[in-house]
Amino acid sequence: MPKPLNCFILLFLLSLSSGVLRSQVIPEDNTVAMIRANYLYQFANNNNWPLDTKKGKFYVAILGNMDVFDIMSSRYGTKPIGSQSLDVIFLKEAPNSSAYYHIIYVDKSRKADLPKIVKEFKDKSTLIVTNWDGALAQGADINFRNVDGSIRFELSKTAMENKKITPGIKILQWAIQ
Repeated sequence: MPKPLNCFILLFLLSLSSGVLRSQVIPEDNTVAMIRANYLYQFANNNNWPLDTKKGKFYVAILGNMDVFDIMSSRYGTKPIGSQSLDVIFLKEAPNSSAYYHIIYVDKSRKADLPKIVKEFKDKSTLIVTNWDGALAQGADINFRNVDGSIRFELSKTAMENKKITPGIKILQWAIQ
């Protein structure tokens, strides 16, 4: 019959090993990234871009958040945007206007790049989406906000329309007023 001390040590070691195993498991969901990726897909699908941008692929670029990129490409990368196939691209640096993107998501970790991106894409129908306070005033078109523990977004309808992007009815209804 095992001694009580041996049983205690065995139980202690088992509890330690199960804790180590649990801590090594990568969480299957990153709720914030999943919500942002879903919104990005909704922005792509429910806004209207000019006719000349509706040929070829629909490009969504992610700058500074690998989780949003991973979720966006795995969950939505095979879904079409109208008649266009969706191509999700992870950017390691701020893009220049030599490439066209329908949407550029700029994470807060790369907020210093926003002025350059706004300048580069001011004459293009590119929706710039961010996630920090004050980003709309800095030139973003849509900005994620935390409102009472929920992820919501605000938008500048005028800025979008100046870029010839017509906000969809759903997007306008979902936006913070």
